[in-house]
Amino acid sequence: MKKILVLLTMSLAAFSSCKKDDFMDRFVPEVLYYEKDNVENADFTATTLAAGVAEWNVKCRVSAPSKLKEIKMYKTEKGKSEELVETYTDFQLTPTVYHVKYLLNNIGAETVIRIDAADMKDHHTVRSFTIKVTP
Repeated sequence: MKKILVLLTMSLAAFSSCKKDDFMDRFVPEVLYYEKDNVENADFTATTLAAGVAEWNVKCRVSAPSKLKEIKMYKTEKGKSEELVETYTDFQLTPTVYHVKYLLNNIGAETVIRIDAADMKDHHTVRSFTIKVTP
């Protein structure tokens, strides 16, 4: 009987010292680009502009169950270095979902938009979108 109590006490001590997993740690921010009014295709990651068109309205839905902390948008035009275009940090009205809408002008070469989204637990998701230009 004494052995059972010792074994039970040791088991309880071992289990109580284990770190409890936070269920929300399993979910990282999600970044989904879209073209029309809503996300229709989760794999939408590129578009080709028609000849003579030099602007594109970048739209993406960023969500995080652990509340958004920061969204950074970067732009890389072919042959140039990456630049930070915009930073979003005000999520008071919608802390878990934010719709980024940003009009890019004067697109003359293939351009890559990169969104880096972070939540309050400092999980990051980075997703890119390519804008190709018809010569």
